[in-house]
Amino acid sequence: MRRLSTWMCLLGLCCANVFAAQVIVNSSVEIADITPKDLKLIFAMQKLYWSDGQKIQVFVLPSNSPIHEEFCYQQLEMMPYVLRHRWDRLVFSGVGERPVTLDSEAQMREKVASTPGAIGYVSGGGGELAVEVGIERQGGQDEAEH
Repeated sequence: MRRLSTWMCLLGLCCANVFAAQVIVNSSVEIADITPKDLKLIFAMQKLYWSDGQKIQVFVLPSNSPIHEEFCYQQLEMMPYVLRHRWDRLVFSGVGERPVTLDSEAQMREKVASTPGAIGYVSGGGGELAVEVGIERQGGQDEAEH
């Protein structure tokens, strides 16, 4: 029984990356990879424009979605409620807005594909224009932490 549970744990760890949430962008965005810091700033609604000056349109899934939770934990390295709290702070202070919440992955794919400057996420293996989230090379505390 112990051996079976060990194998199940190993299988779960191996398969975790297969189902990992991946970042997708509209084809108008000229970016091959993105730093974790920039990703946090974009989804915290603190970075509003791509490097070419194009406005960023952020799409997310509902907070209770397993894909949203996985995206927050793995890509943003934060709890979903922390992200929601940051959006609420921006809205209530009058200096920003929340991202657009979509109902499903299919809607996410459609909206990101049809909206210039759009970014979102889906479960892995969809074949969209996926963006690699690179390893950040510089130290220091990022602005999304505040």
